Amino acid sequence: MMNDKRYYKRYKVFLEGKAEACGGVLFSVEVLDISIEGARLRTSSQIPLKEGEVVNMIIKWKTPVKAKAEVRWVKNNDFFTELGVEFKEMDMTSRKTLSFLISNLALSSPSDVYFL
Repeated sequence: MMNDKRYYKRYKVFLEGKAEACGGVLFSVEVLDISIEGARLRTSSQIPLKEGEVVNMIIKWKTPVKAKAEVRWVKNNDFFTELGVEFKEMDMTSRKTLSFLISNLALSSPSDVYFL
């Protein structure tokens, strides 16, 4: 079993967004889970992304979250591409919006402590 190296909890979501890879390739993404430090994304097409590549992205929420993110892993199959990104740069407005989103998700998720 692999050890999870993440420091922050990830929350399952379904949010829409857009990303732009190097070279100007623009593609739509679904945000499948998110934390304060990164997200798991899915796109309905195969995008030639590599680990370490930087993408500019916008996550659609009440106020859009704009970030520069590094691709940490990529999984391609016949129908879609799934990738994990780590947020690297974000302006203060987007950081506050992301914090508010994470707070809302945390408050609406039952804690493991209730099931002891």
